[in-house]
Amino acid sequence: MLAEKSMPNAETISAEMQMIVQAAATPFQAGDTIGRQIDRAARALGITAGQCKRFWYREHKAILAIEADRLRAWYANWQDIRIQRMDHEISLMKARKGKMEAWKNV
Repeated sequence: MLAEKSMPNAETISAEMQMIVQAAATPFQAGDTIGRQIDRAARALGITAGQCKRFWYREHKAILAIEADRLRAWYANWQDIRIQRMDHEISLMKARKGKMEAWKNV
């Protein structure tokens, strides 16, 4: 017998949306206020600052599936971009380390 997948409840979805908008606020800058972070996240996500603020503070009474799916898609893309950048940085570090090792043998 296959175990049934439980559907996420409203609280879980709310927490997920909060995490996504907070990720969209990065990179954090010196002197950032929450308001600035919310504005930056709203611009990145293509939503209003008011809607972003409601996600940030988990004040939504209801979250439409289409909204959640759009934010999830943005987050998946954002993660892919970050992974590519990190992979590139790791490759550069390995190349530099290889050069340093080669210089030791000279």
